[in-house]
Amino acid sequence: MASEKRLNKLSGIGSLILTILACMVSIVTRSYYMHALFVLWLAVVLAYFGFLKQSILHVLLYVLTTFWLTIIVPRGIYIISPMLLGMIYKFIVPIMASYLTFKIPSGKLIAIFQKCRMPQSILLILVVIIRFIPTISGEIKVIKEAVRVRGFTGSKRKMFFHPLRTMEYVVVPLIFRSLKVGDELAAAAIVRGIENPNQKQSYYQLKVSSTDGVIIITSFVLFIICII
Repeated sequence: MASEKRLNKLSGIGSLILTILACMVSIVTRSYYMHALFVLWLAVVLAYFGFLKQSILHVLLYVLTTFWLTIIVPRGIYIISPMLLGMIYKFIVPIMASYLTFKIPSGKLIAIFQKCRMPQSILLILVVIIRFIPTISGEIKVIKEAVRVRGFTGSKRKMFFHPLRTMEYVVVPLIFRSLKVGDELAAAAIVRGIENPNQKQSYYQLKVSSTDGVIIITSFVLFIICII
């Protein structure tokens, strides 16, 4: 309950700025130590808002990736593709920041984009993306439970040795569900007046909270440290 209250205090501005700074850090920093410092900050932020499990998983993946790139790959061991490890190393920072962003109610993010006087065509694309991703993640969980109940996946050993067959049980229904969800989101947006050219109002009031301020200031300071 405490983590939910903390999350509700976010206006969305802080998390968006955090995501932008995370992308910039991932692009410009060349130091492993500075990169790791920002990852540690993101882990603390996720844990503070109640995502401790996700924070630990991201940190463990980052440590494993960095260890493999700096210790194992220089020794000529290419069991895991260095290109794949490099992509994980670069993208894990934006992924951690965007994970928090997508946990914020989508109405807050849409309200921010509306205040920025964003063109209607671009706003419509962002609205669909913001609404679509959480909906599809929920659909994946439902499909996995349905497949497990019907016994299609079988044992973990069977899933390991037959990954394509296991993936088929998830991908095929997900495609059909995605088409249906897309139609439902489009219909809901039209009913709510997304095509209306007039200025729209939002249920959420955009007000930068103290939590947003701490996140923005700390992230900006760390960004400056990373690029120095």
